Amino acid sequence: MKRQVRTRLDAQVEAFAAHCRRSGLSVTRQRLAIFEALAASREHPSAEDICRAVRKRMPQLSLATVYKNLEALREIGAVSDVNALHEHGRYEASLPGTGAGKPHHHLVCVACRKVVDLHDAALDGLTVGDAQGFEVRALKVQVEGICPDCARSNVTASLAARRDRTPSAAFPRRRSSPPMVRRSSSSAR
Repeated sequence: MKRQVRTRLDAQVEAFAAHCRRSGLSVTRQRLAIFEALAASREHPSAEDICRAVRKRMPQLSLATVYKNLEALREIGAVSDVNALHEHGRYEASLPGTGAGKPHHHLVCVACRKVVDLHDAALDGLTVGDAQGFEVRALKVQVEGICPDCARSNVTASLAARRDRTPSAAFPRRRSSPPMVRRSSSSAR
C-alpha cells in the first residue's frame, strides 16, 4: 500500500515538474519538495506547516522561500490557496490528478479551523448570475460549521457543565449566605 502511494506521489511530482516547465518556471529542489509536501497532505497545510515538513529533508529552507514558491506556484495554477475564515493562508495542490485530484469545495470548522475537501456534485454546476463586471475565473464554496470532533467534545463539555450546575437529589447544594461586610470605623459615617 505504501509503495502505491509513493508511486502515485512520484507521478504527481513528475506531472508538476512538466507543468512548471510548460509554464516557464524553473524546476528547483525547493519547488519539488514544497509541491511534494502539498500533494502528500490532505490537511490543507499553512506555509509554516509546509516549511516544517520540508525542513526535515532540507534544513536550510527558509519560510520566505516557501512563501515565494507558493506564490509562484499559485500563479501557474499548480497550487490553490484556501483562506479558511480569512485567517492565515492554507494551501493545496491543484493540478488535475494531484492533491484532491479535481476541483472541489471546502468544509471549515469554525471551532478548530479544520479544512476538509467537499466533493458534492450538486455544487459543481453553480454559476454566478450577476458577476457585476467581474471576469469569473473560479467559483469556490466554503461551508462553515462545527466538525464532528468539535461537536462531540462540545456535547461532552455541555453535559459536564450541566451536571455541575444541576443539584443532585442525594447531595443538595447548600445556599451560602452573603459574606459579612465589616466596616472600619473610618468608613462608617
